Amino acid sequence: MIVRRRQIIWILLLSGIIAFALAMAYRWFERGGAFDLATVRIRGIRQADSSALCLAVEPLFGTSIWQIDLEEVQDRLEDIPGIDAAAVSLELMNGIILRIELAEPIFAVSDSTGTTAISASGERLPVTFLTDTIPVVDAAFNINTSVSASLAEWFENVEFEYDNLVFRYSDGGLSVFMSDRCEVLLGIDNLHGRWRDYCLLEASMSDLGNWEQVDMRFFNQAILRGKTEERIDSGEES
Repeated sequence: MIVRRRQIIWILLLSGIIAFALAMAYRWFERGGAFDLATVRIRGIRQADSSALCLAVEPLFGTSIWQIDLEEVQDRLEDIPGIDAAAVSLELMNGIILRIELAEPIFAVSDSTGTTAISASGERLPVTFLTDTIPVVDAAFNINTSVSASLAEWFENVEFEYDNLVFRYSDGGLSVFMSDRCEVLLGIDNLHGRWRDYCLLEASMSDLGNWEQVDMRFFNQAILRGKTEERIDSGEES
């Protein structure tokens, strides 16, 4: 029994010495800058979009990786326009890894501020996100985020060729100009339903090219307007 107690005491004493030695070694390495951030590895970012990311992490260099608040860094990165999500993890001994999910440009809006790509959430993206593969909406004024999000949802879920269409946004809402210059006025809401109704109308009529405007803003009906503002059918606006 006495031998066993002595063994336990020696084990505890040895464990304490080892723990103390490890703590002192850690303090020595830390004071020497062994754990100071020196390397940042980035996954999922394009070269053109790396500058804003560099500005966000630059102040962290020289700080011990154990003192870096990873959640705070993640929130800071997600506040950067064009970044949908970010994950931050440590890389021993002196590095961190940033895993980035970029926003996807759905369409572009051209207004008094220039041409800007728009994400699915209606967020205005940096110029590096502009591409000629997305549709462009000419806006008569600067549209807000909620309108941009509504337009993005419509563009993301509707299948058609953009090359033969022109999109404009004004006080009346979204207009789609067809290749024959017929304007399809969809308004500001229920874009999916109104575009579907127009497609059904187009399929049921042999020629819509004689009309200057097809107004789909009215419940369960369309108003066809010629150059003389002639009206066919009427109804209450939905």
